[in-house]
Amino acid sequence: MSLLKFPEEILLDIFEYFYFSELIYSFYDIMCVNPRFEELISTRLRSINLSKVDLRCMTKSQFLYMCRYFKSHLDSLDQIQHLILSNQYTFGQIRSFLSQLSFDQFIHLKKLHLIQPALDEYHILFPTRSTQLKHLILDNPECDDNGRVILIDEMDELVILTIQSDHSIQFRSQYNRIENLTLKKLNFLDLIGFSTFFPNLHYLDVTLTGTDIDLSQVHLPLLTILKLRSSRVPHDLCENFFLNLLQLRQLFYSNEIDCRKIPVVDGYRCEAFIKQLPLLEEFQLDLHLLNAHSTDICEITGSFQNAFYLSKNWNIVCESRINSNCFHIYSVPMEISAELSVTTDSFVSSPVLPIDNLYGNVQHLKLNMTANWPLVTRFFPSVDSLELSQLNHSRMIPTISIISYLNKSIFLSKLNKLILPSPCHFDDTLLCYLLQQSAPNISNLEISCHYLLRLIKEEKLQSPLPIRILTLRDDYLPISDQELFINFFKPSLTCLSLFLQNNNSLSDTIQSFLDKFRLLFSLDILLNDLVSMLIHVQLCQMLQQRPKASAELRPMNIRIWQK
Repeated sequence: MSLLKFPEEILLDIFEYFYFSELIYSFYDIMCVNPRFEELISTRLRSINLSKVDLRCMTKSQFLYMCRYFKSHLDSLDQIQHLILSNQYTFGQIRSFLSQLSFDQFIHLKKLHLIQPALDEYHILFPTRSTQLKHLILDNPECDDNGRVILIDEMDELVILTIQSDHSIQFRSQYNRIENLTLKKLNFLDLIGFSTFFPNLHYLDVTLTGTDIDLSQVHLPLLTILKLRSSRVPHDLCENFFLNLLQLRQLFYSNEIDCRKIPVVDGYRCEAFIKQLPLLEEFQLDLHLLNAHSTDICEITGSFQNAFYLSKNWNIVCESRINSNCFHIYSVPMEISAELSVTTDSFVSSPVLPIDNLYGNVQHLKLNMTANWPLVTRFFPSVDSLELSQLNHSRMIPTISIISYLNKSIFLSKLNKLILPSPCHFDDTLLCYLLQQSAPNISNLEISCHYLLRLIKEEKLQSPLPIRILTLRDDYLPISDQELFINFFKPSLTCLSLFLQNNNSLSDTIQSFLDKFRLLFSLDILLNDLVSMLIHVQLCQMLQQRPKASAELRPMNIRIWQK
């Protein structure tokens, strides 16, 4: 039975389970052609759930509808407790949203998530009068000219702060109320000032780099939960840091350790420093031991199979490739990122206790395809983003091998993003099989430009595809193929990133893209050399004639978005 034929009361009951932004995202196209749906959602809902408003994946028309709704229902802003704004695909969304609404109106906002905010945006966003904002997430914020993310001082009420950035972070003042801090990257040296900047810190999740520091200077007297992620940081340095935090109750430790420089870090060594943390209740680890010569998997596993670990029910697993002297030691359940990089190589695995739902939290899977396709694979039930890679390009990989592995490892029907390697050393049937048969929900595709064009020309891909977000890599889109490309993707494409030739026709090409891609609201153009002054002037003139478009013009990058 079609949803359109459901009685109004049933539809209203269904709508009650959605946040309002989810309703608009899911049913906006139906609302535009069916007044009954528009009336039900806009005026008949018994209660509108605005506690969470997520605008990051909305199209231009959906986004503008939400803005119009808020402007005409200002009292609804009082309900918003969690707000997500993003410049990732709709570049300029944050500025556009706040040009129409004052941040001071969100008086009950508790959690704010900004994705790719510009430098001035996350500096001026905070309200002039007090709010209930307790949790701030800055996801890939713009840094200054020196490559630093500089935080503002007006964060006195924050309790939770999360900063996802590969750039260094500069703290300038004391944040007295922050108890929970997550940082993607930090140098060990910057830990020295933490007791001054964060005197009330109880939870720290941090990825550390660097080696030279006297850890006796690092004092975090209230810290009870530490998640330390590091890569090739000397284990002795990490161990000394742990022993300076005697109040720890939970510890997660991740590292790559070169065993040519230190003795093997096994169960006995971990037990020795754990016993010096008297309050520790939960211990998890994710260690990659490299070059562990004269050691085998039985020795490593045996070091964790003693009364100390078994009494605490700390389940440890050791894995290694066949005939390898490198080992992966990890806890179950595994405290890992939602992103995981694996290979198709077979593994020898030795657990202390039985394993259940080991990789349930992995959402992005990067798979390095090799010549070895094992009969038994790991299973990743929650993966919605798949990245295929290939380090050895000397041989073609049969599609049947890839499909067989994927069917054993993930739910293909759950995939919504696919990233393909370049060059693609597998036959053309793989992409056709995924996009048009087994993974019909893929809407985000990252692919080599010429490879995609060849598949379209040879009619191995059939339009329309459900692709809304497309990233073309490696080479520019030829002028001779632009009309073919536009006709193929114009029914669905909303976000496009690609290389274009930097020549006298660049302005006309951009004009054509904006005119013919009716649904496009984000266009990111990459160039291999500097834009000439003439082209720059032509682009400015073109944009002045398009009042609903804005742009950021940089020497080798042009981003255009619809307001």
